[in-house]
Amino acid sequence: MSPVSGFYAFAKGVLTPLMTPWVTFTVTGEENLPSEGGYLLVSNHLSNVDPLCLCWYFMKRDTAVRFLAKKSMFSVPVFGWIIAGMGLIPVNRDSDPAAVLAPARAALEGGEVVGIYPEGTLTRDPEEWPMQFKSGAARLALDTGVPVIPLSQWGAQEIMSAYNSKKIDMRPGRPLSYHFGAPVDLSDLIGPQGSADHEAVNEGTRRISEAVRAGVGQLRGMSAPETPWDPATQAGPWWEWEQAKRAKKARKAKKRR
Repeated sequence: MSPVSGFYAFAKGVLTPLMTPWVTFTVTGEENLPSEGGYLLVSNHLSNVDPLCLCWYFMKRDTAVRFLAKKSMFSVPVFGWIIAGMGLIPVNRDSDPAAVLAPARAALEGGEVVGIYPEGTLTRDPEEWPMQFKSGAARLALDTGVPVIPLSQWGAQEIMSAYNSKKIDMRPGRPLSYHFGAPVDLSDLIGPQGSADHEAVNEGTRRISEAVRAGVGQLRGMSAPETPWDPATQAGPWWEWEQAKRAKKARKAKKRR
């Protein structure tokens, strides 16, 4: 587990006057966070402010979390320099799965905390429940044997909506709720094959997803749907928003002709 130091410490100093009055955390299950050693932090994804808020929470605990981020983000002027300095792990989605996860695997084996959003993008579930998880988190867990801590969060979507990414609510005291669940038990799935055992990966993914979804239900005071929403087969508000955006671009292009 890495303490906040170097550029990460500098970022903490920069963020303190912004984040302290802006975000108010309500947190349960902190006793489930390991006090030493590396672990995998697995969260649902509601908003583009998720990594910023979660990094800030862990900065206050003097713990550096290395999140997986799209490789293209590292080429953005200034911002790319900042996230590289904070140790975020670039993900090249065009590479094979093993190559994509290799840097995260190395970080976990080196005793660091790695954060991952297994949905792969902001949830498209019409009711904002966690949608179907990809297998990356389970693959990392089976290959490294590190604890998997499910983080369920709620409230970030009110600060910055997934479907209106240009508007951020900067009013003071924006509430965020976090619940850290008990480590997901994958002990019976870990074997010499690691992530090459596809049945173990599928079962591990199901258990991790179920733990995160149950925690979200606890925060929302209701039961999560039995089956996670599958973006490959269902539309929902994201699809409607995407179609509206494409139609708007088509109208602008037509006017320029």
